[in-house]
Amino acid sequence: MKNGILFLLVFGISSIGFGQSKIELGGRLGVSYYQGDINKSKMFYSPAMSFGGIFKFNLNKHLSVKLEGVYGRIQADDADFGEIENKLRNASFSSDLIDLSMVVEFNFLPYTSSGYIKKNNERFTPFVFLGLGANVLLSSDSFKNPVTIPFGLGIKYNIFERLTLGLDWSYRKTFNDELDGVVNVQDKTNEPIIHNDDWYAFCGIFLTYKIFRDKIKCPIY
Repeated sequence: MKNGILFLLVFGISSIGFGQSKIELGGRLGVSYYQGDINKSKMFYSPAMSFGGIFKFNLNKHLSVKLEGVYGRIQADDADFGEIENKLRNASFSSDLIDLSMVVEFNFLPYTSSGYIKKNNERFTPFVFLGLGANVLLSSDSFKNPVTIPFGLGIKYNIFERLTLGLDWSYRKTFNDELDGVVNVQDKTNEPIIHNDDWYAFCGIFLTYKIFRDKIKCPIY
């Protein structure tokens, strides 16, 4: 029994030590914007500043798991659009939100955020990601179905030793039509005739730092 516990402790400690060289911490800065009933198709409409933190675990040179928390704002005004629907409704909103997500990131090229920059030939890659998330609206009473599906794309470059600089653009597919305070057209039983859940997006730069260097493989003479 004691030997088994000792084995588990040693195995756990060694696993953590092994995993340390795969961990990156960082932050992001950019903009957030909204698409929904008020803004149906305009990209980068009424952008607001967003910022957040990143925790990443690199499984291998092509796959990573990323946890991210982002603060942003989404806003819109019917007065900014010329369609009849917007003019008749004359609605507007502004909501602060916190977005939490866990995504799997796929690198199209083998990528290493190496601690030995002169020997790193795998310093650049475009990537895509997909995952699961949730949001909290800070300036709204609505907390209906906060689940989101985050997905997007980006590029990253190992600029110096353990530092990675990147640019990404992501959308959050929501299952909530009340982010903008505008509800879809309903029938007599108050069921939506048109299903058009609201979306929001983030675009910006990020910087991550690899906590520990990769192990050096000693040459055999």
